[in-house]
Amino acid sequence: MSLTLPAQTLRNVAMALRQLSYTPVSWQSVLAGHSATIRGQVEPLLVEMVKEGAHPRLIALLLDRLADAQEALQAERDAWSFVWSGPDPLHATTADTFATVDQLISEAKSSLLIATYNIGLSSEFRDLFAKIAERLGQGQLKRVDLFFHPKQIEDRLGSAPLATISKWFNTEVWPWPAKPHAYVDQRLINGSAARCYQHAKVVIADAASPEAKALVTSANFSETAQRHNFEAGWLTKSVFRSQDINKQFTMAVEQGLFVPLNLAA
Repeated sequence: MSLTLPAQTLRNVAMALRQLSYTPVSWQSVLAGHSATIRGQVEPLLVEMVKEGAHPRLIALLLDRLADAQEALQAERDAWSFVWSGPDPLHATTADTFATVDQLISEAKSSLLIATYNIGLSSEFRDLFAKIAERLGQGQLKRVDLFFHPKQIEDRLGSAPLATISKWFNTEVWPWPAKPHAYVDQRLINGSAARCYQHAKVVIADAASPEAKALVTSANFSETAQRHNFEAGWLTKSVFRSQDINKQFTMAVEQGLFVPLNLAA
């Protein structure tokens, strides 16, 4: 026997059962105000539980617990949504990656964390960076962390890669006065022979607040990825999950796995 009724419906039936001081022979009068669908699901359960010796108050308690479980399941479902990008987007039923990223940036109230492999330098993405820089400068955002790989210059870092990347970032990526905390993979700075780089793609808004949200996606922070490639990801409004993702980057910085750039204020 399966109950697919909304939580509030179960609670309404439970409330009616608690008003009974006896176990009725028939449940028709108790369920008279409910639809045939509700009666069809609830009445067989009531009959079975009475056969097992359950009092209406005990049945009411069970229905309340079932309602709790329904609400918890719905909250988990509501906390996640699929995000998609591509040349022929199915946006009638699926959220668009660029629109989702733009919304996270616009609605962030205190902080942003952006992680990407390739960092987009098209006009559209420079506009996004300009928007973030403006909000930083105005104090609307208290902190922005940016993790990336300098793909455009990875083959010409020279003998002082940190200085080279920092200068390039200051002039080509982020020329505005209000700067983020920017990081690159320490293996890139240390001249590791292994081609292993920062490759995660994440956007987190307001990680330290009760309104934390996070997008984990296959899409880079670039026009090609978010407008043209087929890319997939999940947006979560779960505070716990968002903070857990943010913590991973925080720990990586604390352990020296990422190196901060030297950015002029």
